Amino acid sequence: MHSVGAPAHSLEAAMNALCERLGLKGSFVSIPTAIFCSFRFLDEEVTRIARVEPSGINLGRLTKVDQVAQDVIRNRLGVDEGSQRLEEIFNNQESFPAWMTILCFSITSGGMLTLFGGTWGDLLSSLLVGALIGILSLPKHFGLVSQLYEAFMALVATLCASLMAKISPDINVSVVILASLIMFIPGLNITISIAEIATQNLTSGTSRLMGGFMILLKLAFGVFVGSKIAALISVNGLAYSFAPIPSWVIFLTVPVTAAMSTVIFKAEWREAKWITLAGVFGYALAKVGTFYFGPEMGLFLGGLGVGAGANIFARARLRPSSIFQFPGLILLVPGSMAYRGLSYLYARDVVMGFDTAFTMLALAFSLVIGVFVGNLLVKPRASF
Repeated sequence: MHSVGAPAHSLEAAMNALCERLGLKGSFVSIPTAIFCSFRFLDEEVTRIARVEPSGINLGRLTKVDQVAQDVIRNRLGVDEGSQRLEEIFNNQESFPAWMTILCFSITSGGMLTLFGGTWGDLLSSLLVGALIGILSLPKHFGLVSQLYEAFMALVATLCASLMAKISPDINVSVVILASLIMFIPGLNITISIAEIATQNLTSGTSRLMGGFMILLKLAFGVFVGSKIAALISVNGLAYSFAPIPSWVIFLTVPVTAAMSTVIFKAEWREAKWITLAGVFGYALAKVGTFYFGPEMGLFLGGLGVGAGANIFARARLRPSSIFQFPGLILLVPGSMAYRGLSYLYARDVVMGFDTAFTMLALAFSLVIGVFVGNLLVKPRASF
């Protein structure tokens, strides 16, 4: 569960349910880099500490792990059989083809740019830079390269966007960079960390929050270095201007961008229709709420709808609520504001930096509280 992206409170709830099934008393603490387990049976007590590496969300494997957990907890499957099933799940290397990954990066970058607003030139630039970032993300990275991965991607994206802006000054560099790096901005991780803190998983939530801020720091540093390098390059520009993107284009790009969450979260293709529906549903609720009540209430209503809808989906389809919840939140999380806040700080605009960071936290809290209220309206399914 840890390796497929389950939050700490979900992991601990499932482990406690399994202990009840086995007649044990268990205590668990989950943080992004370790799991502490203590088991007691009669007078015997065993404590284990497992060092684990932080990993991304894999909804495909999460679905299968959830099924095994439910079968064991409900005594439909033995413990040994469940362990064997888990080994089979993780030994099966599931991955999307390279062209699908590149397409996902490109379409997601272009789709997010239409949400931020821009011109057709900005859209074309974000599609090209997103595709390049997708190509560079294909090889596996180890050691120091892995540690500087986000900074390197930010440098490449900034350099390419800045060169395109030199060729066509009509291109908005900052918007293109933000759209191209949207796959690396840890907005969802920050939102999950706040949810963990709100559920009293303070250690895990704080660790995940700081991990998210470190990724943002690396991205901002990469953008800073890339802009300095681009300033040294001279390119002859073209006197050509692009028309603004019409507002109706969003009605086309939102469903397509939401569908790309199937690849982002490594979900099964049979869940693509639900993932797309979740993204469109959450975004529509948030936009309506923002129009009438402001951004904070907009995200609150979006989180409420996604939280309740995820629980309805989990109960009706007997699937983890994360399949509906994470894609529904991905278009709502205020990760872009966190990136902008750090960019202001790098530019030594401290007032705007902290103002933007505070706004990001307020929006993230509104989103998390909305999800919690959705859980009150529709009770979550047992384990996840």
